[in-house]
Amino acid sequence: MLQPQFVELKLDSETAVTATISTAGAALKRLTVGGTDLITLTTGHELNPYADGLLMAPWANRIDGGKWKLDGQELQLEINDPIMNNAIHGLVSQTVFEIANKTESSVTLSTLIQPTAGYPFKLEISVTFELTSDGIDVKHHAKNLSENAAPFVVGAHPYLQISGTPTEELEIKSSVRTVDLVNERKIPIGKQDISGSEFDITDWRELSTCDFDHGFSNLVRDSNGRAHHLLRSPSGEMLDIWQSAEMKYAFIFTPDFYTNNADQTPRTAIAIEPQTGPANAFNSKEDLIWIDPNQAFDASWGLVFTPAS
Repeated sequence: MLQPQFVELKLDSETAVTATISTAGAALKRLTVGGTDLITLTTGHELNPYADGLLMAPWANRIDGGKWKLDGQELQLEINDPIMNNAIHGLVSQTVFEIANKTESSVTLSTLIQPTAGYPFKLEISVTFELTSDGIDVKHHAKNLSENAAPFVVGAHPYLQISGTPTEELEIKSSVRTVDLVNERKIPIGKQDISGSEFDITDWRELSTCDFDHGFSNLVRDSNGRAHHLLRSPSGEMLDIWQSAEMKYAFIFTPDFYTNNADQTPRTAIAIEPQTGPANAFNSKEDLIWIDPNQAFDASWGLVFTPAS
């Protein structure tokens, strides 16, 4: 049985860039640019209740009651969110990935999703983390090894920070334009334009005023097809989390009760989660990817840090 390990990356550019990846859940555990920490720090490989940094596949976020239908037959996924009675964050959060390739500044991790009663498909999943001069690029790849087309969503769950600034004092600005309204079990039940609402982050807004546990869509794109979510410190430092055209959704979570195994003091945190599809996509079929047999799907996202001028 594979044992989890930390993979250390470094890039000796004009600004030193380092990262720590856990092979458990293919989780981004740390990223520093010029000594500034950009990922909320945790210790150990184990998954905490807030799913720090993990890769989410073959679905992201929640599946209502863990139930969905395939060709008219109801399938049941394991309920791993018993409080809300949902299946959450896919099938690889507890998986130890293999190291498929490594250089000093990049690593590719891979694993197989084996068929189960709730998800009767075999997929090869890989993720490549590659340091850049100002952050990191993350590339997701999935190949269907089954005989039938497989439904698929992929996402990532990074908790972000700009070290030296309390998270609640950061400001956020995003290219999202629509929010998913949810029921008491966090399942989407409708959509709303965010303009002028409590979810409006189209212009700079302090995180202390945000109370989000929601999916967002209708992302405005740049000329390269990328959408952007920006965090800014009072001194002018900027963290940009971008996502490729295949990543059509972003889930934003701003708990003020966050703790992890490195710090048990409740505090504000922010997760900005690029995803190819929304919560409950297996049931809504909204932007659900179907990968044909022997075909592959790719998507990417990344982090770019700009120091204060």
